[in-house]
Amino acid sequence: MCPQKPTTTSVPAPELGLPNPIQYYPHQLPPLAPSESEKEAYERGAKAAKDEAENKKNPYPENSELAKAYEHGYLDGQKIRFTDIL
Repeated sequence: MCPQKPTTTSVPAPELGLPNPIQYYPHQLPPLAPSESEKEAYERGAKAAKDEAENKKNPYPENSELAKAYEHGYLDGQKIRFTDIL
């Protein structure tokens, strides 16, 4: 097989008024601010960990944003409790 050669030259998209599909973003997009209920779920998880509630079950629906916020709070609360012990 022989390699194919393009029959026309490529035209950059910006010259046609189209956005360039391959762009480099030099900075990250800002993270979305958590909702008020996510903050409450995080604080609830942190409080449960600080109170040493090891068997405390996550009260939020599985795989929801609130459940994730609770888990992050719980883990951070455990870290705080652990550093207080040391």
